[in-house]
Amino acid sequence: MDYYETVSGVPPAGKGGGAVRETRGIVRIVLCILLMYSLLHLAGTWRAVAEMEHTAAEAEQELEALQQEQAALLRRLGQRESPAEMEALARRELGMVMPGEIVFSFRESGETERDPTWRWK
Repeated sequence: MDYYETVSGVPPAGKGGGAVRETRGIVRIVLCILLMYSLLHLAGTWRAVAEMEHTAAEAEQELEALQQEQAALLRRLGQRESPAEMEALARRELGMVMPGEIVFSFRESGETERDPTWRWK
């Protein structure tokens, strides 16, 4: 054993360093495998994030459309000031009838019976 081996603990090249080189090779292989696994896992994570961003964008679009629809309905409601206009809207869009009115309802064959109207009290 010479001075270099005693100080560093590693024999100089060409003097019994085969075990050290083999160990370094194994460490490199393990590190490469870990790096490849990390990259594959990261790719899956990126894909999941991209899907979530797409879902969030769709939800934002749906929310915006619903907010616009709500604003339009509120504008229509604000325009309906007279009781006659409100009654006409309730009859036409909600199928409501006044108390004492007779309602005729025609069903297609195969439909179950249900109350087609609401009644004002």
